This record gives sequence, C-alpha cells and structure tokens, in this order.
Amino acid sequence: MVKAFSSNCVVLRRFCCLKWTVFVVVSLAGVLVLWPWEPELKIERMNVKRVKVHPIPPVSADVWISLSVRVQNRCMYWMELTDVDVGVKYRGKKMGHVESEGWHVRGWASTKVDGVLEFSGLPSSEVAHLLQDLAMGKIYFHTVIKVYGQLGFLLFRIPHFLQLTKRQSNRKKDA
Repeated sequence: MVKAFSSNCVVLRRFCCLKWTVFVVVSLAGVLVLWPWEPELKIERMNVKRVKVHPIPPVSADVWISLSVRVQNRCMYWMELTDVDVGVKYRGKKMGHVESEGWHVRGWASTKVDGVLEFSGLPSSEVAHLLQDLAMGKIYFHTVIKVYGQLGFLLFRIPHFLQLTKRQSNRKKDA
C-alpha cells in the first residue's frame, strides 16, 4: 500500500505541474493578443511632383511633393485616427507639413494616407541645393509622422488615447 500511495502522489504532482504550465502559457498568449500594440508607421512613397523656380530676385522656388504614409495596426483593436500629421525638413530647415483627418483602421489591418505637400517661397540658399540634389536624382528629407486617435473593440471605445511620433532621418527619396 505504501508504494501505491507514493506513486499516486507523483502522478498528482506531475498533473498539477502540467496544469500550471498550461495555465501560464495560455495567460501569456492572451496578454500578447489583447495588448494594445503601437501601430507601425512608414512612408511608402515620397516623390517630388513639380519644382517651379522664380528667377526674379530674391530667387525662390515652389515645390510640390506627393507622399503616402502606411499605418499598420498590429493589434486586434480598431483605431479611429483623428489626425495624421507628416512634417518634412530639408537640410535641417522645416519646409512644412500635411495633415489628414478621419481615418479608420480595422484590427490587424493597414491603411494608406495620401497627401500633397506644397512649399512656396523656398529661400535662394536652399534652391541651389535642391537643384543639385534633383540633378543627382536623390533628395534627402527628414520626416516626422504624428498620429492621434482612439482604440476600440467591437462596438466599444476604449478610453486609451493614442499619440505616436516616428522620426525618419536621412531617407533617400527618388526625385
């Protein structure tokens, strides 16, 4: 009888250990699925559409740039983006920004935000650098993407306010 009792005790300990291991693994998987991960922000396309140089002193230029930002939601919650703001710097000087409002991104999905930047009156010191970079076929921009919005699940809004900033420096874009 003593042997049977000790072997049953070992079986119960193994079963209890297995039960706790399964519980911990399922709990960690649940946390990974339900955790509100930050969305991935990426500039997919940024092209110089047109450059108009004003030769009358003071020399200046107008630049039109089309861009496309991809917002990828990496969690199961949907996102209601109230504002997507993309700021662009050229050679350390802020050129401007484009804003877009009212985007909806489903859970585990992505969406594109398109816009056109128009910079009027680029100073003469930057016009020479811009024309030189255009001749080489590459232009170096510094971009900052800011996203504001809310998260939700099914029909409910979660009181978690989303505010992200992503900086992309020294990105080469085709002219």
